[in-house]
Amino acid sequence: MPSFSERHGYKEVRTIIQREDLDEDTRRELWNFLAVLPGEFAKFYGDETEDIALELLWVWHFEEDRDERPTNHHIWRRIKDAVYQDEWNEVFDLVEALNKHWQRNETYDSGRLRAAFVEALNECFESNLVGYRLINMEITPVDSNAEAEAITGALSDSDVVAGARHSLDRAVELLADRTTPDYPNSIKESISAVEAIVKKITGEGTLGAGLKKLEAAGLTIHPALRGAWSQMYGWTSDDNGIRHAGIEAANADQALAKYMLVTCSAFVSYLVVEGNKVGLL
Repeated sequence: MPSFSERHGYKEVRTIIQREDLDEDTRRELWNFLAVLPGEFAKFYGDETEDIALELLWVWHFEEDRDERPTNHHIWRRIKDAVYQDEWNEVFDLVEALNKHWQRNETYDSGRLRAAFVEALNECFESNLVGYRLINMEITPVDSNAEAEAITGALSDSDVVAGARHSLDRAVELLADRTTPDYPNSIKESISAVEAIVKKITGEGTLGAGLKKLEAAGLTIHPALRGAWSQMYGWTSDDNGIRHAGIEAANADQALAKYMLVTCSAFVSYLVVEGNKVGLL
């Protein structure tokens, strides 16, 4: 929500999504958010999980000698310096690394702290108009929490079909790669996730054929929705479609890959929920 000064023109309102930069306010808020973690680690885990996560961060992310590992306090200070001084993409690398090393050493019961961490981080990104969200251990170019929740929900829902979960994982990974993103193959994987769910329900080998058999299999879907997805599949599968490498990488850009990931994720969740209702999944 804009402040008084922003609403009345005394302070400029940020209107540009931060995609290849992090401004000073965002870095400060991010650090203030990270700065509470030492106390939260102690509360939820004791010292062991923090010790292991920070040691892995010291060795594998900062690429320092294990036998020269300083105290946890000094590692947190190193993290603070990185948040304020490193390039924006390196800050994201750091946040991903911390989250991954932490996840490897947490217990099931204490996973709620990391879930709260992800939620708070994404709220920080949203409030500062950062064009990314942390999804499935990857910082991914998604602009809103609603989109992030659609993808995260689909990742959870698709656990019932291993092929669908694998395809969504790969779609996120290919989209989130900040060095060599592969947008065409991210789109293919997003579509493949839907195809895997439909195949599980109908037994048909392709999405096009499976969509026509959903109702016969026991899952009622509105004809307009089924038709829209048939056209979507036709677009990806014709001679110039992305499934046949007809769309060049230059045309399959980040915006299109993100749209397909969010749209396919929402449809995956819809199919899983409806399939569960009638006992098909």
